[in-house]
Amino acid sequence: MRNKNALLAGILAGLASPATVAASPDYPKLQGSDMARMRQDIRRIGNDFNVVIKREYVKAKSPRKQPA
Repeated sequence: MRNKNALLAGILAGLASPATVAASPDYPKLQGSDMARMRQDIRRIGNDFNVVIKREYVKAKSPRKQPA
């Protein structure tokens, strides 16, 4: 009985698969131009780099404990 149910479920899933493949994805509507979005991405990346550079600079300037 279990095998029949699994077979039937597989057949139904196979028949329904073209509908799931053909379904259009729901992408969010983007705001602004491509260039504006690229500039914003670069600005964010630059800010991330600045944060890391400042953090590492502070680490390098602070005295380190010598292992005992």
